[in-house]
Amino acid sequence: PAPLRNSAISPSASTRAKCLPSPVTSKSGLGHLRRVVTIAQALKALAPKRRLHLVSNALPLGIPENELSVFAGIRIADRAVMAGAAAKTGAGILVLDTISVPGVEGLGLPLVLVLRETPEGQLHRFDLAGGRAWDLVVIANPAGHWMPANAMLRARQWAAVGWIYRSSGARQGGHAARPAVLVATGGGGTVQTAGALYAAIDAVFCRARQHAPPFEVVQAIGPRATGFGQLAQADRIIDPGPALNVLFRDADLVISTAGYNSVLELAVTDTPTLLVPIPRSIDDQAGRARKWGPVLGAWHDEAAPLAAADWLVQQIARPARRTPVDLGPSGEDTAAEAILRLG
Repeated sequence: PAPLRNSAISPSASTRAKCLPSPVTSKSGLGHLRRVVTIAQALKALAPKRRLHLVSNALPLGIPENELSVFAGIRIADRAVMAGAAAKTGAGILVLDTISVPGVEGLGLPLVLVLRETPEGQLHRFDLAGGRAWDLVVIANPAGHWMPANAMLRARQWAAVGWIYRSSGARQGGHAARPAVLVATGGGGTVQTAGALYAAIDAVFCRARQHAPPFEVVQAIGPRATGFGQLAQADRIIDPGPALNVLFRDADLVISTAGYNSVLELAVTDTPTLLVPIPRSIDDQAGRARKWGPVLGAWHDEAAPLAAADWLVQQIARPARRTPVDLGPSGEDTAAEAILRLG
């Protein structure tokens, strides 16, 4: 798509086909787009004659063209005017991914909210105006992991569909003589958040280089993270492209922020991982890092900053893969089935 704000991209498609979901995403990172596109692909597989539209306030950079091809149209619009942009697509259902869009409750359409773990104190941000309830809330995790009470967020239906993720499996091959640590810092947050994150990771590397055998630091910087600068300790910078999950699988070690998609895509690999949470308004990365860090390897605790470097030294000195996590079937098919039942 052309880099224009409030612009429409409309590939040719049959106008006689019934219009269905218009997923709407937030600007907070690639994870929203990744999850929306994964659900859209499942919708297209189940109902190939339905027309799908994507409305986003950020260009879908980092998503492969063949995956974007499921959409009959892609429209870039600021959040304040997203409701009107979605209405112009002629959609029959609106699907919103962890975002509050003003005015959607007045469109007279079934509304679906896709929600990953959200701090209870922030759930009110997704309330619809006028006391309207969501027609469906899709919870992108197993029911036993996290499920908000109906009193926290009004909904007619709830569907905990399981984790929604891309699977890559275990790495084939042995250990490198000079291991490379892949650092994925993400494109969400702010320049200030990135600065604090980079400082924490650079401190880990400074200590590790004093005590570990030689290793290389490879920082993956995608298009959404341009302008954030780079790690002072980085030996090499790469563009991960759309297949970051494959890089996760093939890496010797990974240091990553604790976003929903990154953690799940790392979990299904056997790659030892250090999670470094960053503060987000509606995403408790610290809580996710505490839960998943010991499973994937370790996590960076600001209260014990030396522990992360000591873990990294141990992993470099005595490399060992771990057991991939069984997350169960990815939940996009279940999510798509629940959405299609709305009409």
